[in-house]
Amino acid sequence: MNKVIKPTLLDFAILGLIQEKPLSGYGIRKVFEETAMGNYSNSPGTIYPAIKRLEKFELVQKITQKDAAKTGFQITKKGLLQLKKWLVKPIEKREVEKKTDELLLRFAFMETLVDKKQKLIFLHSFHDLLKTYIQDLQAYYSQESNQMPLHGRLAFQHGIESSKTTLKWCKKAIKTLT
Repeated sequence: MNKVIKPTLLDFAILGLIQEKPLSGYGIRKVFEETAMGNYSNSPGTIYPAIKRLEKFELVQKITQKDAAKTGFQITKKGLLQLKKWLVKPIEKREVEKKTDELLLRFAFMETLVDKKQKLIFLHSFHDLLKTYIQDLQAYYSQESNQMPLHGRLAFQHGIESSKTTLKWCKKAIKTLT
């Protein structure tokens, strides 16, 4: 019986890291601890079980690292296919509304795995959905801000401004890649 593989966001973060170069479990944890990747987890209690799960699904494999007698992990062909599939999947409206960090993680791992055309499709889609989302936020704010408490209005304004900043970044990224 074939098990359906449903990698988690943490799984994809690990796959993205080790597709660049093999890492030990400790090396993976260090990246999560010392960078913004810690948003996804830096707990040994989640990272090591995720690595085991990736091994079980044959998305990563153990290797002996040359420079030490340590065991490391590298992505398999099957893992690379899963990662690429995740990177190029169409962006959904709810991702733009609630999962911008995940979209940026996907974009970050596209560097060597996705062709320029796919990167631009991703960015244009992100841009267009974000532009619509900002318009929706502004319309809601115009209609409802009078009923909001001051701090609620200020927090909502922050959300709009943050989305506008991400939109500016999208435009700059598109320009940089074209």
